[in-house]
Amino acid sequence: MASMVRWDNNIPGILNSMIDGVIVCDKEARITMANKAAENLFLAREGSLLNIPLHQASSERAINNMIDGVLSTGKEVFAETRFDSNNRFYRVHAVALTDVGGGIFGAVAVFHDVTEARNFDQMRSEFVGNVSHELRTPLTSIKGFVETLLDGALANTDTCRRFLSIIDTETERLNRLIEDLLTLSSIESKERIVKPVPVSLVRVLRNVTNIMSPQISEKRLHVEFIYTDGLEPVMGDEDLIGQVFINLLDNAIKYSPRGGKIIIRSRRREHRVVTTINDTGMGIPRESISRIFERFYRVDKARSRRQGGTGLGLAIVKHIVESHGGEVFVDSEIGKGATFGVSFLVV
Repeated sequence: MASMVRWDNNIPGILNSMIDGVIVCDKEARITMANKAAENLFLAREGSLLNIPLHQASSERAINNMIDGVLSTGKEVFAETRFDSNNRFYRVHAVALTDVGGGIFGAVAVFHDVTEARNFDQMRSEFVGNVSHELRTPLTSIKGFVETLLDGALANTDTCRRFLSIIDTETERLNRLIEDLLTLSSIESKERIVKPVPVSLVRVLRNVTNIMSPQISEKRLHVEFIYTDGLEPVMGDEDLIGQVFINLLDNAIKYSPRGGKIIIRSRRREHRVVTTINDTGMGIPRESISRIFERFYRVDKARSRRQGGTGLGLAIVKHIVESHGGEVFVDSEIGKGATFGVSFLVV
C-alpha cells in the first residue's frame, strides 16, 4: 500500500467494489471515507461513519490503538485481530498518509477477512491430532504384544494364538482407518469425479442389506424395508450411494441391541427421494447431534472403538451426500434409538 494517495472522483466507486473493508482517517482519527464493506464490518448504516471519530464508530480497542499508533509514529502496521462484534478474524494493514514534505495528514486501513483460513488451520490441526491418536492406539497395542511374544511368550501356544488374534484385530482396524481416510480424502479433494446416472435406490438398498446380512444375523436383528411402489430413480454414482447406505446400516447394526429392529424407509418427497434408517439403539444425546457428522467425533468413544468404528463413517456419508447435491439429517432421543436420513434428487 503506498504511503501517499492521490484522491480523485473514481476512488469512492473503486472502494465500494472491494470485498475488503477500507477506512480513511484524518490526523485526528476522524473517519473521512469508508466503503460499504467497512460499514458492514462496523455494523453502521450507509454514510453514518463519515466525519465521526474512529473510537466512536468502533469499540474494537485494538483497531483504535493501531490507527492512533500509525498517526503518531507514521509506521506501517500489519496485524491480525478478532472483531467482537461478529466474532470474525481480520488481517489489518494500516499505513500513514503523508504530504510531499513527509507530514502525516491521515491514515488508511484495509481489513481482510481471514476467518475461513483460521478455521481451516484449526480444523487441519485437529485432524492431524486425531489421526495421530487413532493410529497410535492400535500401533501401541500391536507393538506391546509383539514385544511380549519376542520375550518368550512364543513358547506358550495358547498365549501365542491369543496375542496373534489381537494383533490381527488391531491390524484390521488400522486397515479400515486407512481405507476410510483415503475415501474421505478422495471425496473432499474431488479426486473422485461423480458422474450421475439414474440409480434405483430399491436395488441399492437390497444389495446393501444382503452385504450386511452376516452382521444382521449375528445380532438376530429384524430389518424391515418399506418403500413406495414405483419409486423413481435418483441421480448419482451408484457405488458412492451404496457406500452411504453401507455406513448408515453398519452404524444402525452396531448400536442396536441383540434382537432389535431396524426399519428402512424410502419415499418420494417433492423433487427428492428421502431414505431413513431407524434403529432401536441407545440413542444420541441432544448436545451431540449437531456434531455427529464431524470427523472422528464419537458419542461413546470406548464403545465405538470396541465395535471397530473409525469415527469417519458418518463424515464420509455427509460428504458423499452433499457432493450429490443431497441432504443428510439425524433425529434421536436417549433410550429411543436414532433415525438417520438422506435425500437425493430424482431423475
